[in-house]
Amino acid sequence: MKACIINISCVFMALISWGQQPDMQQVAKLEDVIEAIVADNEDANVEQLLDDLQAFREAPLNINQCQRADLERLYFLSPVQIDHLLTYRQQYGPILTPFELAQVDGFTRQLIGWLQLFVVFGSAEASKRFFPTRQEILLRAIRQIELQKGYKEPRKYQGSPEKLYLRYRFSSSTVRAGLTAEKDAGESFFSGANPEGFDYYSAFAIIGLKDDQHQLFLGDYLARFGQGLVAWQGFSLAKSAEVNQVARFGQGLRTYSSTDENNYLRGLGAAFHWGNFGWSPFVSYKKFDANREQRAEETVFTSFQSSGLHRTANEIEDKNSVSALTIGTNLTYTFQRFSLGVTGVYNRYGLALDRREADYNRFLFEGRQLTTVGANYQWGVSRYYFYGEAAWSGSKGFAFIQGVEGQLADELELSLLYRSIGKKYNAPLGSGFTENSRLNDEQGLYLGATVEPLANVSVKLYADLFSHQWIKYTTVAPAKGAEYLLQVNYQLNDEWEIYGRYFYEEKPVKSKGADFQFNLEQQREKWRVHLSGAIADRYLLRSRLEWINYQHEEQSKGWLVFQDFGWRSKANNCSAWFRVAYFYTDDYDSRIYTYENDLLYQFAVPAFYGKGMRFYLNGKVKICEKIDFWMKLARSWFIGVDTIGTGYSQLDANSRTEVKFQLRFKF
Repeated sequence: MKACIINISCVFMALISWGQQPDMQQVAKLEDVIEAIVADNEDANVEQLLDDLQAFREAPLNINQCQRADLERLYFLSPVQIDHLLTYRQQYGPILTPFELAQVDGFTRQLIGWLQLFVVFGSAEASKRFFPTRQEILLRAIRQIELQKGYKEPRKYQGSPEKLYLRYRFSSSTVRAGLTAEKDAGESFFSGANPEGFDYYSAFAIIGLKDDQHQLFLGDYLARFGQGLVAWQGFSLAKSAEVNQVARFGQGLRTYSSTDENNYLRGLGAAFHWGNFGWSPFVSYKKFDANREQRAEETVFTSFQSSGLHRTANEIEDKNSVSALTIGTNLTYTFQRFSLGVTGVYNRYGLALDRREADYNRFLFEGRQLTTVGANYQWGVSRYYFYGEAAWSGSKGFAFIQGVEGQLADELELSLLYRSIGKKYNAPLGSGFTENSRLNDEQGLYLGATVEPLANVSVKLYADLFSHQWIKYTTVAPAKGAEYLLQVNYQLNDEWEIYGRYFYEEKPVKSKGADFQFNLEQQREKWRVHLSGAIADRYLLRSRLEWINYQHEEQSKGWLVFQDFGWRSKANNCSAWFRVAYFYTDDYDSRIYTYENDLLYQFAVPAFYGKGMRFYLNGKVKICEKIDFWMKLARSWFIGVDTIGTGYSQLDANSRTEVKFQLRFKF
């Protein structure tokens, strides 16, 4: 039976000419993965996602050796798809070629193409998850050519306009370690507020004990448990074109290597495993950016500063101005397709949090210490996957998430998620599936579906209904909203694909009137058509047209069109991407987000508004086996304006130019 399946799958794959792809096409596929997951989420920590996926590209999983936890870290695989893959492997033995994946339930051509980027095939001994010893040094410099107002006299920015980045990574069979250093544009370097050099340093080490059965975390790390109600830091899944990717896999403690200067833990953690039980204790003490104020005889902080920028005197004053002590633990029991976990986190600030008086702050946490406790579960039954978490916080708030995902038929996969986050619920480390970025005061129901009515056609759609019992910063009364997405993909042939997308959102937003404010329905519609394909293996083309209609107190419209050209050399040691784009929108309300190709470990989804053009040229050269070089030149022209930006970021010009350089050494 096994041989028969392989023979059939090989014939099928031969018909669609699915072979090993050059590096540039693999990179293009990787970008498709990331854009599909991130969508227009400008707040997503994409850097951490890129780091995770690139690690798998350079040290791929052996598809016949990896466990469920390994596959869960790929983000684009749903729980049901992972179950189908592991069941197939158990029933039919090792998966010898990528062609065979076509026989796994729920594995489409697109999904298999993505998975090929991160896995290898063959026996368990054919590849190892980590090489005996591997080191990497990465250097990056970014500069905006035109000077912003903050660099001119009277000068407000202390440092130079360059953004500098240094990264070192070491890995062996038992130890992984890393160092990250960054200076943002405008921050001082070996002077002023930073006599030691960079403005930001981060380091980590993870030590494997007893053949990696237990792990010790030192330095900077992340905590990710359950569905994120108690503890989830770094990148998290949200609503996107990958409509069934809403369930979260508790990844436990993870090393931290991003440049987000606030959302991580610093200290000591461990992950112990005894049979079906796992225990992860952790402790952290670190300082973070905040606004401090003197209240009567006490100094308090009124808000968190998350930009990570320390250019001006005020920004420098807020840097590391408050400390946080965090103590937490997680205990998990796992048996086959079932797991049950309990997580507890205690958080204590060095100063009391005393938010500024405002109605929207009424139920948000204030004080110095807060405890949060939650219980979560996962349970796979046949072709269904159930998951959920319930949590309580010391601010007398409750939160609950319950979801189910099912493969109702070979051509139909559904996801259903309900969340109820109390208005008194607060979790300093939490980040759950919500409409708002803050984990507080939200009830919602999400339904996502993927349908494959024909062999070359897939339809993805979701609907999300949500409400808030109390006012938000953007509202003056309790509100309800809805969001919908429909995307149709069509595989024209082996090389070309086209998709169309429609997005609609409506939610109340307060009016802009100064005398009397009220909630007014805000509506946003977006249409997109995207075409991509390859010509003779060495050339790639991507074309997009997008249109937006925004309605609040006034109507605002806009559109954008771009054309990408990709090229690689015959030897596959050089590659380049070129884009030319034109955008025309009425104002910022009708802004359009679009993905841009960038340097390794970089990802850009800028917002375009006004009228203008943009182009960029992004290239990579493999100097030798151990040295790679990247460069990007980008320029934007804005029509009918004399200045760009506001405040200290203002440019006295109608164009903006940016250059980026990056070198990587591997040894």
